[in-house]
Amino acid sequence: MYVLDTDILIDVLRGYQPAITWFTTLSELPSISGFVVKELIQNCQNKQEVNQIFKLKFWKTLVWLS
Repeated sequence: MYVLDTDILIDVLRGYQPAITWFTTLSELPSISGFVVKELIQNCQNKQEVNQIFKLKFWKTLVWLS
């Protein structure tokens, strides 16, 4: 199971080719933590950007790390 960090997802969302290339080589969709979702939402400028994050289903499961 892969658990992605915010930095990787930001690079993918911004179209950074090395991150996209790496992401496409994964054998399964990764998981992300709830904290990553919170960080991504914090950087949104409006509701439209928040909706865009949730439309992009680039994770398999949402996990809360303890």
